Amino acid sequence: MYLEEIPSGWKIAKMGDVCELRKETINPSNFPDMPYVGLEHIDSGDPRLKKIGTSSEVNSSKSRFYSGDILYGKLRPYLDKSVLVDFDGLCSTDILVLKSKESIVPQFVVNTIHTSQFLSYSISTSSGVNHPRTSWSSISAFQFLLPPLPEQRAIARALRAVQAAREARLREIALERERKAALMEHLFTHGTRGEPTKRTEIGEMPESWEVVKFGKVIISSAFGPRFSSNYYDPDGSVATLRTTDLDNEGNINYSTMPLAKLELDGFKQHLLKSNDFLITRSGTCGIAAIFEAFEKPVLPGAFIIRFRLSNEINPLFLKYYVNSQQGRNRILQLAGGAVQKNLSGTSLRTFQIPLPLLVDQDAIVRSLIACDSKIAALDHEAHLHDKLFRAMLEELMTGRLRVGALATPSS
Repeated sequence: MYLEEIPSGWKIAKMGDVCELRKETINPSNFPDMPYVGLEHIDSGDPRLKKIGTSSEVNSSKSRFYSGDILYGKLRPYLDKSVLVDFDGLCSTDILVLKSKESIVPQFVVNTIHTSQFLSYSISTSSGVNHPRTSWSSISAFQFLLPPLPEQRAIARALRAVQAAREARLREIALERERKAALMEHLFTHGTRGEPTKRTEIGEMPESWEVVKFGKVIISSAFGPRFSSNYYDPDGSVATLRTTDLDNEGNINYSTMPLAKLELDGFKQHLLKSNDFLITRSGTCGIAAIFEAFEKPVLPGAFIIRFRLSNEINPLFLKYYVNSQQGRNRILQLAGGAVQKNLSGTSLRTFQIPLPLLVDQDAIVRSLIACDSKIAALDHEAHLHDKLFRAMLEELMTGRLRVGALATPSS
């Protein structure tokens, strides 16, 4: 964990040397408007708190915290949940409230808690099978390198600068998603050529567009096959696409698809081909996706319906429409089930869709692909900033990289 030589001015400290546990409790009913922090409000690996609740949402005794305290989630410590708060409030009793002493900067405590060394240590000290917890008595014994206060502050500033850059990218992503949603609404209402519009049974659209049933553009369809999860095997030769491998915009995460050991002879008719159009029929139902290609054969899960479309519709145009707010609202009206929504292949064939000329479909797709490309680029930047934060965290907090080395030499 430590360098062979501890940097000058640094020392080995225990968490219990620099922090103390607050043990104050509070009844939420006596403070109905007080901010409340539960584990669900803390993002894994993120030292900044971005969500809060209120005391009116909870009952039973809670822990009290004050501005400048560190909140650490002791339940399931592998989730790596800890934040520095800048307001007074109350929190779940599954959160330890730590008050830093004068020998340490509070932000430095949070950064220490998010290091891989602390994470491994807290996991090793947890007990319980279904709900593993660590404790203050355990983590207070954690040893780490503590630099002088000025260097603590400099390290905290350097790490905060990287976080701020990542957060700026995330804000840009949110704005770009809003812009895309507004653009989709405009394009599916007015098209790209500025032609007059007409009222139809599915809303306003350009006069040249048709309204057709989804079944009109389907060549064939099939439900994903059912098979036992016992067949999942990291050495399997077939990848399986589940609803959980799709996000709400229909992007497929090919890296999360589990492999299975299955004899392909019995599943050949279900194997996905490039440009297959997919709709989730249960779980988060009504999400449209397009299968592209993968290095292994891929089977869709039982809660996914596969369609092969005629050449009169661009699959991407249909994907964008189904995943738009307008399309999603309408397709969910076809779903049955009071609690668990479920779409049937028969009902989907009756789903009414707009059908412009292919040239208009392609123009809309190009506009929306441009939005997606910008979102993907920003997301990549945010990911790189996150990786940089993780790398700097490990190096700076152990003294392997000194803050002075980050400064740009004067010319």
